[in-house]
Amino acid sequence: MDIFLPENVFSKILKRSLKNQVNLNFIFLPAALLSKQLSENKEAISLIPTMDLISHPDFYVSRKVGITFDESISNSYIYFKRSENKIKEVVLAGDVSSNEGILTKILFNETYGVEVELLFEKINGSTLSQNQILVGDRNFIEGNLFSAISFTEEIIELISAPYVNFVFASQSEQKLKELHSKYFELIASIIASESFDEIITDYPLDSQNYLIENLQHVMFNFDEQDIEGIKLLLQLPYFHGIVGDLIDVKFV
Repeated sequence: MDIFLPENVFSKILKRSLKNQVNLNFIFLPAALLSKQLSENKEAISLIPTMDLISHPDFYVSRKVGITFDESISNSYIYFKRSENKIKEVVLAGDVSSNEGILTKILFNETYGVEVELLFEKINGSTLSQNQILVGDRNFIEGNLFSAISFTEEIIELISAPYVNFVFASQSEQKLKELHSKYFELIASIIASESFDEIITDYPLDSQNYLIENLQHVMFNFDEQDIEGIKLLLQLPYFHGIVGDLIDVKFV
């Protein structure tokens, strides 16, 4: 079974925990390409950004497993430009997905009361002289976390539920049922803080310590709060006039 994954520390922990399962073929892709690849492969499963479901309401979605955060640890962090009184622009950088593309404008409107223009990073490198949301492992590699605000924390405050960053989806309902029947117990038993050692060896010490302290707040199995979090996230674009209809998620 092919499983497409975003290339970040959290999905690497998931892969490592399933590495002895010979029937699974893991393929890492940029987060923005995961749903496109899934739409071209009817027998695959993919860990996709939750907001991709707006463009792909036909996908079946696991109600049991994915990646969810319930405190400050995050796959995205906000870095504000020093000594700027009014925020006008925000640069999206790193492994940007629909989550950041859709939720950033909503978040800044609801939380900070401003309408921001979204720009995309032109060169792969630090742009901390600008307001930015940096997505993915560069947050931990570049070692600027202590000047950042957790995107997860802001979203949790906005929806009053855990932030489900990624969901398992497929065009095949049967493939998701197979994932549940064969691998749910393995995925549900993952303790992220015990499964990452060689993954973060090359990170700065401050980032390693941050992950050690906070990985307990990364969950790979869902409860009803997480399902509610998915629904609330997907309602936001509707209530802000970005989409015309509410999404009816095809949970499996």
